[in-house]
Amino acid sequence: TVKAGYNFQVKDRIYDSRPFSISLPSDNPALKALDPSAIFAPENFGAADNQFHFDEISGIYFRYIANSILNAGYVQFDNALNDWLRVVWGVRYENFDQLVGSVYKSDPRYSYSKVGDFLPAVNATVKLNNTTNLRVAGSQTVIRPEFRELTGTAFYDFEIGATIIGNPNLQRTKVTNFDIRYEIYPRPGELITVGAFYKFFNNPIELAFNQSGAGSSGIFNYVDNDKTSAKSYGLEFEFRKKLDFIPGLKHFTAQGNFSYIYNRVKFDQDVLNRPMQGQSPYVANLQLGYQQPDGRRELTLLFNRAGKRIAQVGVQGLPDVYEQPANQLDFTWLERLNEEWALKLRLRNLLDPDVEFTQGDEFVRRHSRGREVLFTVEWTPTF
Repeated sequence: TVKAGYNFQVKDRIYDSRPFSISLPSDNPALKALDPSAIFAPENFGAADNQFHFDEISGIYFRYIANSILNAGYVQFDNALNDWLRVVWGVRYENFDQLVGSVYKSDPRYSYSKVGDFLPAVNATVKLNNTTNLRVAGSQTVIRPEFRELTGTAFYDFEIGATIIGNPNLQRTKVTNFDIRYEIYPRPGELITVGAFYKFFNNPIELAFNQSGAGSSGIFNYVDNDKTSAKSYGLEFEFRKKLDFIPGLKHFTAQGNFSYIYNRVKFDQDVLNRPMQGQSPYVANLQLGYQQPDGRRELTLLFNRAGKRIAQVGVQGLPDVYEQPANQLDFTWLERLNEEWALKLRLRNLLDPDVEFTQGDEFVRRHSRGREVLFTVEWTPTF
C-alpha cells in the first residue's frame, strides 16, 4: 500500500507585557527595617527619594510579535515482501519559515529562519514464528524551540523562582533514532518485548543557569551551540500480562515498562561528564487495569518514577541543578453509558510528593506540583 499526506500549519503571536517595579531611590534604613506586614503600607510610597517608588519598566524586550509557517508532506510505502518480512518506509519533508521579535531587520529583537528537512523513516518486521517478531527501525525527527525561547524577553518562572531569558540564536535540534526489538506475543492481549536503542542529537537545546540574581534563584538562558551534540543509548523492557490465572482477578491486566538510558553531551571534541538537561538515567512505569467484559467500565492505576535529571545546566563553573526522583500515582475511571456517551474521572499525582532540587551538595528548593481532579463527559455521535 501507499499513503501520502500534506500538513499546513500557521502560528501567530503578539506578546505585550507591562512589568512594574518597586524601587527606593535613596537609602532609608528605618523603612527597610520595618516588618514585612507593615513595609508596604500606603504612607511608605510617594514621590520623595526616601519613599518607595512604583514605576513601570520600559524597554522594547517586553513585547514582540511572532509567526511561523509549516509546509510538510510525506509519502509512505507498506511492503509485505514475503510471508515473514514486512517493511514500512517513507520520507517526510518539512519546510519551516519563522519570524520572531520584529519585522524590521534593524530591530535587535529580529530573528528569522527558514529551513527545510528531509526526514526519512523505516520499520522492518521479521516474523520469526506465529508468536515472535524481530523489529528494526530508524528515523530522523526535529525539535524546534518555542517562540518565547527565541526572544530576548525576560519572564519570571514562579515554579523555579528565577528569571528566564530567551535566545534568538537557537537552532532546531535534529535527532537520529535507531532501535531493535524482540517481541513475543504469548496470546491475544499479552506481550513481552526486549529492545535496545540509540539516539543522536545535533545542537541540543538546554536551559542553563548562568549567574546569581538578587531576590531570586538566579537567571537562566536557553543555550545551544553548533559544536554541541549528544548521544543516548540504552535498553528497554516491556510486558503486558492478563491476571486471569489469579482467583478474583479475571478481568485485570498488569503491564509496565522499564528503560535504562546512558546519555552524554559532547562539545566539539570534548565529552562532558553529564547527561543532557532533562534526561533521566532510568524511567519506570507500572499499570494495573480492569475492564468489564462488555467494555462499559475501565479502571486504571498507573505508577511512574524517573531517575534524577538535570533541571538547569550550570555554566561559568557553577554546578548543575538536579531534580531528584519523585513517585507519581494516577487513577482513571471510565464509565460508558451507551454507544455515544461516556463519563471519565481522572485523578493525577495522588501521592503529591515534594519535588526537591539540589546544586552540587546543596539543597536549592522544594515544591509540590499538587493534585489534579479531571471530570469529563464524552459524546461520540454515531451517525
